[in-house]
Amino acid sequence: MVHEDLQERLLSAADTASDEREINELLAQGADINTSDSFGLTPLMRAALFNSSAKVINALIEAGSDVYAREPQYKSTALQLAANHNPHPQVIKALVDAGSDVHDINYLGETALIMAVNSNNATRVISALIRAGSDVNTRDYQDHSALDYARLAKRYYVVKILRAAGAR
Repeated sequence: MVHEDLQERLLSAADTASDEREINELLAQGADINTSDSFGLTPLMRAALFNSSAKVINALIEAGSDVYAREPQYKSTALQLAANHNPHPQVIKALVDAGSDVHDINYLGETALIMAVNSNNATRVISALIRAGSDVNTRDYQDHSALDYARLAKRYYVVKILRAAGAR
């Protein structure tokens, strides 16, 4: 029971910790860096979804979190989850700096950039992914590009950003 509580505390800390101290304390107490919640999300995936701290992301990675691990439903990586939900570009940068691949696709063929254009209102995240080397012309399995999705959603500022980065 104590062990399960430790795992739950690590998962919760990944969501809310403001720096690496709480993460490191829980790991020192024996929390498993590879634990997952009932949805199959690891601490790194949860931090990518909900946390704004690059220090927390880095602490989880330094402790052995796999940046290439995929969640079970859509087969998305932590970077894709961050691009889809997290408005903080420093999280994107921390994941990319740790080796996350901006060109990885989920089971729908979506890259982190396509996911960000589809659902993240933070244009700073889109810009961070472009700076990290995302191919702005990649198409998903439905043959849609990030530019196509931005146009469909009438996100004209995003269209402008994508065109400036070479989208066609």
